[in-house]
Amino acid sequence: MTVRSYLFSFQTILLAIAIMLRITFTRLSLFLLIPLSTSFGQDVDSMGRSLVNQYLVSTNGDERENIIKALDGLQFNFTQLKDWVNGSAHYTSQQPGLHRELVSVGDKKGEYFVYVPSSYRIDRAWPVVLALHGVGGSGYGQIMTWLKSSAHNDEFIFITPTYGSGLWWNEEAERLVLSVFDKVKQDYHIDTNRVYLTGFSSGGHGVWYFALRYPSLFAAINPIAAECLLPYFLVNLEHVPVYIIHGTRDSVIPVEAARDASSRLEKLNYTVVYKELSEQKHQFPVNEIAKVLDWFRMHKRTLYPKRIKFSTESTGYSFSYWIEITGFSELIGQVSGVSRDIAGRLVRPQGFSETATVVAEIKEEDNEVCLTTHEVNSVRLFLDEDLIDMERPLRVSINGKEVYCEKVRRSVQTTLDTVKKRNDQEALFSVCLDLCVPSD
Repeated sequence: MTVRSYLFSFQTILLAIAIMLRITFTRLSLFLLIPLSTSFGQDVDSMGRSLVNQYLVSTNGDERENIIKALDGLQFNFTQLKDWVNGSAHYTSQQPGLHRELVSVGDKKGEYFVYVPSSYRIDRAWPVVLALHGVGGSGYGQIMTWLKSSAHNDEFIFITPTYGSGLWWNEEAERLVLSVFDKVKQDYHIDTNRVYLTGFSSGGHGVWYFALRYPSLFAAINPIAAECLLPYFLVNLEHVPVYIIHGTRDSVIPVEAARDASSRLEKLNYTVVYKELSEQKHQFPVNEIAKVLDWFRMHKRTLYPKRIKFSTESTGYSFSYWIEITGFSELIGQVSGVSRDIAGRLVRPQGFSETATVVAEIKEEDNEVCLTTHEVNSVRLFLDEDLIDMERPLRVSINGKEVYCEKVRRSVQTTLDTVKKRNDQEALFSVCLDLCVPSD
């Protein structure tokens, strides 16, 4: 065996040990960064997968930096990298049926319920229905309501968190829902392109709230007997179909609230179905479950929309699909949540002063991204071949002024960091551009 062969074997052993023990690669980097011969294709693939897996679970910055260096020493393309990312999640078998689970939310524990289909297998991705209960309800009560109907055909994973007051539009409730969603994505093989959000009464208020704040998470939403908390942000739902159900005789949440939201969406030419039940009071419409689930089945998340409209009044909500607002004007208040007036009606948040807005459109024929902004100082674009032509120079204009014109460069770290941050193996981006909004 030649010296080169010994070096290669020794390098492989060291890499395997480092991965198994999850230690930093600082002392091993001299060996790990030796470029590999292309004749060892199978070894490159297995090593690449191992490195990607390690990066996505690592919490150590130095370790991640050395993993990127090791990946740079391999010979692979971004199609392979995406395959490694898609295969990076590892799930354990789960017992079918109903489960009560707990999740950490700060220094507290939050409760949620999960229904696992009887035919659940970890080798396929499953659609998810995330349902929010109303005031006085619970996750258990909400999940049992949906399971009463056989229309689900035992093909959905149902998730129902419990939040005592049922007022989902405050920061604590928001952390609970997001924590539950992240935990479920870790524990179950869910299809992140088929996540459906529904809720009754104040749970329906929560549906509007989460969809307007995080539109890129959901394939479709179904608010029932609810009021849209932030109607001035309905513009964010261009790629999120909406199925509204409300009873005409509802004396708790007047039907005018649903009519108003439906009318606004129709004027925007967005996808909306409005179902008004003539004899329905403020009750959950069990007989409508089959129709809602059939409608859910028709929709998948728009993963890479070529046009985005996003508005926010808070620096805490800055991301939509492939656009992130990284700098706000001083007029944008740092508020969150929704207030009520003395009569209990939902009102414009306190401190609401201005709205930050970004409209972004990709013109494929010109390989150009055009942005129009308001009260925004800087933005970050996440791009990939599904959005632009990587082989041609990319032009970016903001408010009519060209701010970028050159060929973009892919980055392994960008791909892995976006997956790690979003906990979503489907939303893959290999280019990250930070751009300043030009002054007038």
